[in-house]
Amino acid sequence: MIQSLQNGINALMFLSSKRSAGVTEIAGAIGVNKSTAFRIMQTFLTSNIVEKNPETLCYKLGPAILRLSQQYYSGLNAVSISKPYMARLSEGFGESVHLCTLSNNRAVVVEQITADGRLIANAKIGEEEPLHCSSVGKCLLAYADNSRQEKMLRETALEKYTEKTITDETELQRELARIKEKGFAIDDCELSEEIRCIGAPIFNNKGECSFSIGVSGARSRMTQEKIYKIAEGLKKVSEAISSELGYTKTK
Repeated sequence: MIQSLQNGINALMFLSSKRSAGVTEIAGAIGVNKSTAFRIMQTFLTSNIVEKNPETLCYKLGPAILRLSQQYYSGLNAVSISKPYMARLSEGFGESVHLCTLSNNRAVVVEQITADGRLIANAKIGEEEPLHCSSVGKCLLAYADNSRQEKMLRETALEKYTEKTITDETELQRELARIKEKGFAIDDCELSEEIRCIGAPIFNNKGECSFSIGVSGARSRMTQEKIYKIAEGLKKVSEAISSELGYTKTK
């Protein structure tokens, strides 16, 4: 690789880890002299790849970086990224797997892998699930920002589907807190008396829970032991998909 190009890349990577930096600091970080670092920054300034503070004379990443990143992320497709993971989950646990997104205060199925055999749980593409009693819906609700979560709760009727459906908002809030603590949600026959489901959140490059992924099966097969094995596998898969979508987990 041309050395000047490599130096420019190194400078941008360094600035990505800093709020701002002066030319001396940049030069030291990438191993060049100050005049070389200055020329690199001047080149980036002309394209708005970096910005310069006229008072401190420090540089930071500029708006052109956003255009580049948006183009990259627009090319990512959550469904195509998730599908191979979903197939492996379905094969590994012998249960159906579905991917959901949030729309009009419902969890909408956008992709699904149906397991073979009898007594399968089949969430069809386009099917909607309530937020308060499906595992995928509870994930989308739990990981929404506070204002959006409050709005969804105001607009969502906590309809009772089975004896286990949570219909009290205070109890639901406690459930949402448990989900965020554990990193997964369980629908313990809350939407259907015959189906249990485990769900986990998927985050995009902005840190938003844009999708959730669920594994569903017949109550007779979904023992507590199996549920927690699935939960551990599902968490790893959701983290891998989130990473491919550009999400970086913060401490």
